[in-house]
Amino acid sequence: MLFSLAILLFISLTVTAITDLQANCTGPDRRYNGTTCYVLYAYSATQDVSKISCNHYLGYSGHLVHIRNAVVQNVVHQVITNYVAFTIYCAWTGLELLNSSASHTDSSNWGYYHRNGTFFSQTYLPWLSGHPSTNLDYNRAMYCKNEDRLLSYQGSNLYSYVCEYEEAQKQPVSNLEQKCVNLMSGSVFTSFVNDVCYVLQSAVSKNYNDAKGSCNALSGYNGHLAHLRTVEKLWIAEALRLVAGASYVRLGIEQTDLSSTNASIGWYLTTPTNQSMPANFLPWATSNPTTNKRTIAVVAGYPKSFATVDSTTAYPFLCQYGRSTLSASTGAPGKSTFFL
Repeated sequence: MLFSLAILLFISLTVTAITDLQANCTGPDRRYNGTTCYVLYAYSATQDVSKISCNHYLGYSGHLVHIRNAVVQNVVHQVITNYVAFTIYCAWTGLELLNSSASHTDSSNWGYYHRNGTFFSQTYLPWLSGHPSTNLDYNRAMYCKNEDRLLSYQGSNLYSYVCEYEEAQKQPVSNLEQKCVNLMSGSVFTSFVNDVCYVLQSAVSKNYNDAKGSCNALSGYNGHLAHLRTVEKLWIAEALRLVAGASYVRLGIEQTDLSSTNASIGWYLTTPTNQSMPANFLPWATSNPTTNKRTIAVVAGYPKSFATVDSTTAYPFLCQYGRSTLSASTGAPGKSTFFL
C-alpha cells in the first residue's frame, strides 16, 4: 500500500514538474524540445522585422532560431512541415552575414543574432550546395524544408520565420516590457533588452532639440534619446535602424561646447532633465567626426558606427525607457552623471 502511494506521488510530481514555457508551448505552430520552445510565425515578414518580432512569450528574450545542431534542424523541419493551415516552404533564421565586404563563404563571417545585440559564430552550417551566395545582397539565411538546408537570401524578401525561447533566459515580466511590446505597430518598432525599452518611430523625424524632448511615448517611465555605451547596444540600435529603413538615426549624444573646433573631443550623453556625462564609446565611421556638426546618429555600414550630423536636419530618432534614472557623482566639471 505504501509502495503504491509512493508511486502515485512520484507520478504526480513528475506530471506537475513541467515549466511555464513548456506548458504554454502548445499548438500546431510550435514545439517544445529540450529546454526550448520553437514557434513558427506563419505570415510573411522581412528578416529585419522578424528579428525584433519574437515576442510570443514575454520574459524569455525571444530571438530568431539558431540552428546550432542537427537536433534543432530536425525540430525546425517538423514545425514547418506539421503546420497545415497553409503550406510553408522556408522560414527566416537568426543567421546573418556580419561583414558584407568580407567573404560570404567564410563561415566565421556568419553569426547568430541574440536580442541583446551579441552574436555567436557557428561551425554547424548546413548550407545548400551553392550557398552562401556571393551575391552582395544575400546577407541573411533562411531554412527551407524541402532541401532541409540553409539558403542565403536578401533580408528584404518576405518569408515566415521561426522564433526560439529558452528556459535559461527566463526573467520576470515587467510592466515596462508589456508596454514596450504593446507599443509596436506598423511604424513604431521596439525592442526590450535588459530592462530597457528601445523605441524608434519610423514615420517621425525631428531636429535634435525637438527630438531630445520627444521621448514620451511610455508614460510613467524615464525616456530620453538613446545612450549607446557598448557595441552590443549599437547592434540593437542598428537592428531598429534597418527595420525602419532609415539612413541615419539620432542618439542622445552631443558636443555641448559650441565653441569647440576639435570634433573628436567634448561629446556628452544628454537627457532633457539630467546634466550631461562624458560619452566614452565613440566608434566613428570613416571620415567622421566632422567639425561643426554637434550631434550623433547611427549610420549604415560595417563595422557599426557613429556619424556626426547637424542639429537642425530632421532625422528619425531612437528613444530608450528604463525603470529609473540613478544619479551618481563625477562627470564633466560641475556636472552630475546618470546611468540608465
